[in-house]
Amino acid sequence: MTTRSPRRRLLLLLAAALLAVVVGAFFQLTGALGGVERAGYDARFDVRGDRDAPDDVVVIGIDERTVQGDDWPIGRDRYAKAIEELSRAGAGVIVMDVQITEASDDPEADSALISAVKAAGRPVVMATTETDGNGKTAIFGGGKELIDSRAIPASSLMQPDDDGVFRKITAEVGKLQTVMVAAASRKLGRPIVVPGGEDGALVDFSGPQDTFDHVSLAAVEAGAFDPAAVRGKVAVIGVTDTFANTLGDVHATPVDEALPGAEIQAATITTALTGFPLRDAPVWTVWLAIVLLAVAAPLTAARWGPFFGVVAGLLALALYAVVAQIAFNRGDVLLLVPPGAAGITAMAATAALVQGTRPVWVDRFLDRVSPSRGGNRRTHRLRALLLLSAAFLTVTIPLLMEATGVLKRLELSTVDTRFSVRGTTGPPPDVVLVGFDDVTFNDLQEQWPLDRKHHAEAITQLKQAGAKVIAYDVQFTEPSDNEESDDKLYLAVQEAGNVVLSTTEVGVGGTTSIFGGGEALKESRATPGSTNYAADADGRLRRMAYTLDGLETFPLAAVRRATGRAPVLPPGDSAWVNFPGGTDTVRQLSFSDVLAGRFPASAVRGKIVVVGSTATSLQDFHRTATSGDALMPGAELQADSIQTVLDGFPLRPAPTWLNVLFVIVLGALAPLAALRLRVSLAVGAGLLALAAFVVAAQVAFENGTIYTVVYPILAAGAGLLATGAIHGVTVAFEREQARDAFARFVPEAVVDQVLADADGVRLGGVRGEATVMFSDLRGFTSFSETLEPERVIESLNKYLTEMSEAILDHGGTLVAYMGDGIMAVFGAPLKQEDHADRALEAARDMLGRMDGFNGWLREQGLHDGFKMGIGLNSGAVMSGNVGSERRLEYTALGDTTNTAARLEGMTKGTPHQLYISDTTKQALTRPVDDIVEVGEAEVRGRKAKVKLWSLRDGDAPAPLTEPSQRVEA
Repeated sequence: MTTRSPRRRLLLLLAAALLAVVVGAFFQLTGALGGVERAGYDARFDVRGDRDAPDDVVVIGIDERTVQGDDWPIGRDRYAKAIEELSRAGAGVIVMDVQITEASDDPEADSALISAVKAAGRPVVMATTETDGNGKTAIFGGGKELIDSRAIPASSLMQPDDDGVFRKITAEVGKLQTVMVAAASRKLGRPIVVPGGEDGALVDFSGPQDTFDHVSLAAVEAGAFDPAAVRGKVAVIGVTDTFANTLGDVHATPVDEALPGAEIQAATITTALTGFPLRDAPVWTVWLAIVLLAVAAPLTAARWGPFFGVVAGLLALALYAVVAQIAFNRGDVLLLVPPGAAGITAMAATAALVQGTRPVWVDRFLDRVSPSRGGNRRTHRLRALLLLSAAFLTVTIPLLMEATGVLKRLELSTVDTRFSVRGTTGPPPDVVLVGFDDVTFNDLQEQWPLDRKHHAEAITQLKQAGAKVIAYDVQFTEPSDNEESDDKLYLAVQEAGNVVLSTTEVGVGGTTSIFGGGEALKESRATPGSTNYAADADGRLRRMAYTLDGLETFPLAAVRRATGRAPVLPPGDSAWVNFPGGTDTVRQLSFSDVLAGRFPASAVRGKIVVVGSTATSLQDFHRTATSGDALMPGAELQADSIQTVLDGFPLRPAPTWLNVLFVIVLGALAPLAALRLRVSLAVGAGLLALAAFVVAAQVAFENGTIYTVVYPILAAGAGLLATGAIHGVTVAFEREQARDAFARFVPEAVVDQVLADADGVRLGGVRGEATVMFSDLRGFTSFSETLEPERVIESLNKYLTEMSEAILDHGGTLVAYMGDGIMAVFGAPLKQEDHADRALEAARDMLGRMDGFNGWLREQGLHDGFKMGIGLNSGAVMSGNVGSERRLEYTALGDTTNTAARLEGMTKGTPHQLYISDTTKQALTRPVDDIVEVGEAEVRGRKAKVKLWSLRDGDAPAPLTEPSQRVEA
């Protein structure tokens, strides 16, 4: 160990711990870095994973199937029918997450809904986003009509956090109870107390979209559902599935960036029914964590040194992260930022404040990895230690973030950017789209759904034209109103023998109701395929699943039908869709033209033909990686997915070890390079590597490999910032050390000039006008011979302190101590127009302080008192650094200096303690009336006599000038 006072070391460690507690308290009390805290909260949901669907709540979805063939908003008689069927099936509470505050265009449908609510025989909660602030709403017109309906009004509003993410729910909004309170209290049969006060309670989200059990509203109103799915449960009726995306009724939550509003309401109700399982941990636990993490590194350092103290601090942080996750899984939400800030501060302070107490082998290691290139070795080792710590942290933290998926949404957006940079690759060569477009509806003069005889005709036309596979993205799971047309479609499919039919409804074991399912589907020779896609956290579709609930997905079914063999699938359960471009990239034909035979057979010959909706009125649109702010038709998404399968899934994720390697290399490059290179070269290397990685990631993407880029870029950026910051801190630290050491030999003003000078310390000086002062204590030498050395030093320091203060208070520069003598200069190195005035006032002050010094001598029984001599002379001086490059002093040279020294000596044996030269008298800028002419005198070394001045007899008057800037040696 290097030596250092144990007591001082303990004090420094105590200071490190106290500083860490203060930093942690700051973050706790101010809520600073709230965004980081919220990100940490969301990440804990990802680590916990999805939970099973809650048993007490079911979502009745207004989905694509429900709105197929109907305009939005759908007729209220359909809601009435659904409420009747849910009541008949024994639903415990019915929640209508659809706002009914205005009359529709169908009064009979409005009346039917009110009647159904009134006759439900169970609580029906009607949601609204509008209230007058006093709990009143316009549901069913408000007032008596609402009371008569027996509906329970409730607010569906939730207040997102600053980042737009919904995490909490309050008991009421505008004095109206929220849907959560209304539904949960009716289900439990008692009032519920919402914790959190005005801030609200934390919502315990079970998982992303489709976590809750779903039943389509279309199935409910038709009575085609299992009553056990809703019996005794809270049934939430609301917009779900991709239709929620179309309407924009999706919101960001910790588990899904685009969660439908109905599922959010279901999550809040489940949270209340389970007693609000997520709660903020008691405040004392956070303070305890702050204290423990603040002392972990210092306490360890006190016993085993700061190196192991930092290691202990890192382990303590990791342990706290694990504890916080376990606590979260059990329902207690611990804050991360305040304790984390305390722990990081404690480690940094421990390393910085007591870095001199490291084991010798650590210093040797630091010297080896970062050979000194001159300068302060202590600072150099500190810099090396900080750079190594930075390299560790800038790698570890991004890797932990990657493992927990904290920035998953941002990473997904970079994939979209890479698609954008790549640009359009051209229409898929093996797929063509036949769209139900606006032209189709104008030509046929029909509304959706079209008569199925048209589908039969289109299939026949495409088969005759040589289509290899006809992938029909229209669901035929229920008979239409025209049995003859149904038969024509069935026969056309059977005769074609190459048709793939879509469905969004899959039963147990992959069964489907297309054409009634079972033998009827088998005999039709059609291949069923699921057209459902799982959206990413931001609501965009980027990947295709291989199977859904046991049924092969639509693109895979189409390709298998075309090739006669199952595609070779990448590892996992889904793959990236290789979008060739944005919307309308796929070659398209109008369904109307296909019916009329107005298309070249070569357009479809040997190709997979996807038939689906492209008209905006059908609302089958989705956000994808390449759609930007627009939406892509579902049929075009299927076409892109089919071409992706045909091409052998050209986009594949990079191996995990490569992603990890890039984080390590980019995060550690700049800090580790700075160990041996100049910081400019290290930062340059880091920037070059970062730029090369970004380019390489794009090139790799265009060649089929998707690298993770956010975490390597984050690591690189953190490494560059840390390297620059460490350089700045250590340079400032080294400059301060240089200032402290340098100021022992030269005035502080000179230190400032030297440190500010880009050329460093140089010998030489500058010429200027100044006043030079010499002073001496009369008889001190003989006095010192009669005392113990300790008392001599004590007396001398007392005297020099008083005199130095007087000089410094008036802006003088202390140049040298010569025993009990002092040399000072006014007007150099800092130019002062009133240098003579300042020198005279300093002399007055010095003479005035002599009474105090003499009084102290008498109190100590050392001496009756001394007199002093002061000489002042003004004129040209040459001031600057003299000596050698290794040892220099600041001084003022020239005849002016020599004369001032002579004048001080000439006061001996005279009644005067101060001699002022005539040049100083003439240089005064302020009037004085207490100096008298002494006469002319010869000065050794000068030919001409010098006129001398002094103060009148008596005590020196009080100084006229206020203390000014201080310059000391």
